[in-house]
Amino acid sequence: MRRFLGMLCALVVATSLLAVGGQQLVPVPASQAAEAADFDPSNIISDEVFYNGSALDWGQIQTFAESKVPTCRSSYACLTNFRQNTPTMAATSLCDTYWGAQNELASQIIAKVGAACGISQKALLVLLEKEQSLVTSATPSQTRFDKATGFGCPDTAPCDPAYGGFFYQVYNAARQFKNYAANPTRWNYQAGRINYIQFHPNADCGSAPVFIRNTATAGLYIYTPYQPNAAALANMYGTGDGCSSYGNRNFWRIFSDWFGSPTTASSLMRTTSNASVYLVSGGVKHPVTSLAIFGALAPLGNVSYVSQAQLDKYQTAHAVGRSLRGPDGTIYFYDSGIKLPFVSCGQAADYGASCAADGYIQLTDVQIAAFYTGPPMGPVLATVEGSRYYVTLGTKREILDTRSQVEAGLPAGYNVLTESAVSALPLGAPIARDSAYVHHRGSSNYVYFGGGQKYAIPAATVTALGVPGRTSGGLSAESLGMIPSNRTEFSGTVSLAGAVVSSVLASSGRLDWQTGAGGFAVPPIAVSQSFLDTYPSSGSVAPGSFVKSPSNGTVYVVMPSDIRPISGWDALLALTATGDPIISTVSDTIVRSLPTGAVALTSGTLVRSPEDATVYLINGVTNKIPFSSFDYPHAAGVSVFSFASADRLNAYPTSEALLQFGVSCAGTNYVSADGAVHKITPATAPLYPFSYVPLDGFTCQKLAYGADAGQFIRIPNGTIYQLVGGQKRPIMSLARWAELNGGATWMSVSVSFANVFATGPAA
Repeated sequence: MRRFLGMLCALVVATSLLAVGGQQLVPVPASQAAEAADFDPSNIISDEVFYNGSALDWGQIQTFAESKVPTCRSSYACLTNFRQNTPTMAATSLCDTYWGAQNELASQIIAKVGAACGISQKALLVLLEKEQSLVTSATPSQTRFDKATGFGCPDTAPCDPAYGGFFYQVYNAARQFKNYAANPTRWNYQAGRINYIQFHPNADCGSAPVFIRNTATAGLYIYTPYQPNAAALANMYGTGDGCSSYGNRNFWRIFSDWFGSPTTASSLMRTTSNASVYLVSGGVKHPVTSLAIFGALAPLGNVSYVSQAQLDKYQTAHAVGRSLRGPDGTIYFYDSGIKLPFVSCGQAADYGASCAADGYIQLTDVQIAAFYTGPPMGPVLATVEGSRYYVTLGTKREILDTRSQVEAGLPAGYNVLTESAVSALPLGAPIARDSAYVHHRGSSNYVYFGGGQKYAIPAATVTALGVPGRTSGGLSAESLGMIPSNRTEFSGTVSLAGAVVSSVLASSGRLDWQTGAGGFAVPPIAVSQSFLDTYPSSGSVAPGSFVKSPSNGTVYVVMPSDIRPISGWDALLALTATGDPIISTVSDTIVRSLPTGAVALTSGTLVRSPEDATVYLINGVTNKIPFSSFDYPHAAGVSVFSFASADRLNAYPTSEALLQFGVSCAGTNYVSADGAVHKITPATAPLYPFSYVPLDGFTCQKLAYGADAGQFIRIPNGTIYQLVGGQKRPIMSLARWAELNGGATWMSVSVSFANVFATGPAA
């Protein structure tokens, strides 16, 4: 019962108008008195408060003690002037090293023990007062110092002399509280569960369940294993009834009177019955209305549970926003443990704050110091999630990239915080430069920005265009929704403004698409030179070029107004001058956007359908040319014959002119003879009064070209003729041939070729 009665004695000493050693104590002012309604047996003191080993330094302790006992009247010593030599205590898992010293003041011992063991010096002062009234007594005895904290002094036995003396009492009490915390399952009372705690050492007085909320409160119950009953709480500064105990009540009451609530170290409060959290500063409480704000206030500590009566003592003001004000008048934006000063009231308004009293939360020096001071705020704020915003007039506008920021005339640079820092600001139109790929953040989609509009990029085209590696940045769905949409998809067909040459883009580079090739159904989208330069030139596409898509093996030949699928490898080779075709790969979207013509049959071959005996010369991809005799194509060296379906053959236009011995390639006339074509020069043009059927470039490139046509022809029987004025004149002897040819040779022709000319007199 000794410690129990000692606690009661401490209560009497602290009670107003009672005297100890002739000294009358000053009563506690009503405005500062602890109220029973605020006492919570489950949370007597928070862990943050109790285990704060830097709560007070020795000078603050000394000043505090002297404020309680200005003049010591003890023949021995008071807490204000008590000194002793202290030993060095080696570091353990519970406490750091305590470095002993000669003639240390009690205030120095308390400060050093609290720092070494991580126990609040405020809590140690309250413990000394609760156990022996050492803080407020002006006439303490040596005995009180010898058992200053009641450590080793059980209720049922004398104090253990091994722990006697002020230093050992303070040190071992602090160490023991750390032992309770380090080994919670060794003791009867544990945090996080319901514990049945007696009201009095007399078991007949009963007990009540207490759900102990934290480690520090559990430690107090282990150290003093009783809770106050209703009578003890009803007379907070006096005595209760025969079943009352006072130790833990007095600890809470003394701490509250001296240092304020022992459960409000974090400045954040709530009750056990209501989840609403408040930031308390001074006599005002501010509602915390979002999880983002609650997370940003983490430097102020954990939430303390208080009674509704205690919470109601504070006046309710405006909700917590994103701005704090220090005692020196500086207004800060804050996030992630950092406070960043605003440079002007206008800037504060941009971020949704103001210099008016309802535009910020006023904090104390201690509270504002809990936040790390960062650089001044600027108009541009980036987030760790990847966004970048221009904040102005209470709105935020996403910025695509640094170049967009520069082109918009915004200051360079930015601070980086979290997305939640500006989550409350409404979103404005994004700031995005023209001619750029933009990622739809949070998805696999991309768009192209151009001319103040966005163009959707089909998912199947994204990789083919190499979009991910060329993307300027990303924007949220909300920001993208503020950009007008063009109904045209971005297929990769582009051009510079005013240019006559378009370009088709692919991941590896760009193909310059010459005017007159392809016949795009949709006009190319205008881009900037800098955007175009991100695609290196990989050649050009002109009429006659070959293209294919990455998803299909079909090769197309590009014509002025369309593209035409090629029927097979032989047909492809027939359209290639070198026999080694160069095929460019373009996106599926490009292929789909071009008109498609008939299937290209094998150029320069003879084809008929099974249903019709008419044979045609396939004139490249232009048309099919009928003829009345095989002599005509054979004379030009065309002899390969095949069948094609009627629909494929009928897809080719039919030439109005029949194929004969005269053909034209790129405006030059030729005559067909002996498996080749022979050029007609201006000098020989009058000699060959033929009709010339035009052949397209693909057919012409497959023909064999012989010597220019001259004035002499020879038929298979050996007869040589001289062509004169539309007639053929036979040369009757080798002597006459020698006289006429002047070193020239003849052109071998068929009889049907020679029969075109009327026979005249001998040359």
